[in-house]
Amino acid sequence: MGLLSLSIGERLEALGELLSCAGRMYRWSYDAEGNLLETDCPDRVLDKAFKASGSMDAIREHAEGSREPMVVSIPYGLSWSAAYEYEEERLAKIHVLGPITPVELSAEAINRAIQNPQIPVRWRPKLIRILQRIPVMSSMDFFRITLMLHYCVTGERLTNADIFFREPDLKRPDKENAPKKDRINTYRTEQALMRMVTEGDVNYKSVLHDAASASRGVRASVAGSLEQVKVSQIVFISLCTRAAIQGGISPEVAYTRGDAYIQDIMDCRTVADAARIGHTMYDDFINMVHKRRAQETYSPQIQSCCDYIELHIEDKLSLSEIAGRIGYAEYYLSRKFKAETGTGINDYIKQAKIEKAKTLLLSSDLSIQEICDRLHFGSRSFFAETFREIAGIPPAAFREMNQKL
Repeated sequence: MGLLSLSIGERLEALGELLSCAGRMYRWSYDAEGNLLETDCPDRVLDKAFKASGSMDAIREHAEGSREPMVVSIPYGLSWSAAYEYEEERLAKIHVLGPITPVELSAEAINRAIQNPQIPVRWRPKLIRILQRIPVMSSMDFFRITLMLHYCVTGERLTNADIFFREPDLKRPDKENAPKKDRINTYRTEQALMRMVTEGDVNYKSVLHDAASASRGVRASVAGSLEQVKVSQIVFISLCTRAAIQGGISPEVAYTRGDAYIQDIMDCRTVADAARIGHTMYDDFINMVHKRRAQETYSPQIQSCCDYIELHIEDKLSLSEIAGRIGYAEYYLSRKFKAETGTGINDYIKQAKIEKAKTLLLSSDLSIQEICDRLHFGSRSFFAETFREIAGIPPAAFREMNQKL
């Protein structure tokens, strides 16, 4: 019996059982007005903290214009995810998982959490004990669980790029006094950046430079500057992924590449590393679209062949394997590929692997030998020789020359 044959309540119960294997995560159900209907959490004070932070208001506001799942975080490092249940096109329930924290809460963070004037003083000792037990989970893992929650509620399969991330407006500023001009400039800058991706415009550096001064990224309330930068970069990667698809990259290739960059962001340990990965990602997506636009005359079969190579660039690739995937004889595919691209298929694979090597040199701390092994070059000397032949300089010199970008 498939999961979707169960009721939403039964699916959520099953999800809760699975999640309990990796640590306790609480489930909450609210009506469309934000009133708590049921929960498996014995500590109802978390509901008070959740609502006092403005998170429920933000989640309900999001539901007014979107059905996509949402992750909301608050200043002292807690995050919740929400999925929306509709009945006859009307919002019926809001299902929430959480809270979790991406890093273990410090005493200072916990102290800030309990100072909220909307949390009664009598609740604060208990809240301290509860916050000390909050599960620690990476944002990437929490995003995956958010997608599982959305699937259980709606039956719809989404990707990380479809998750809406927002911190609530805790200070509730007067809308008339809000910095509208800054938001407008940020929006215009964002549109310019995405247009460069969609058009595959390799002359993007001045726009990217201007963007750095126009916006400091997503105003997410998370613990520490590194987490702040990670959130901003994940949002940026998601936007670039969609822009690349609009520019002609297949969704499978774009989302696979975007997910890999998101994982790199989640694994990085410094703000500088996160910024470097973001720059490499942007350059990579623009060049992918630029290359794709140059391939617009390719037949669907040859384009499919190129997409397959991109998706499996870290595998051992051979003409016989690719021909079998495309459904052509090796000899025929070899002739057709060279006739359309001007390059032999083995040379195309070699060039694609070197482009991937450039990305790894710039966005990771992998050694040259590790990159050589990862891309199946056989020997470091052959890798270095091939890299110099295509890039003009050895891999070590390429990394050193570009490490300041």
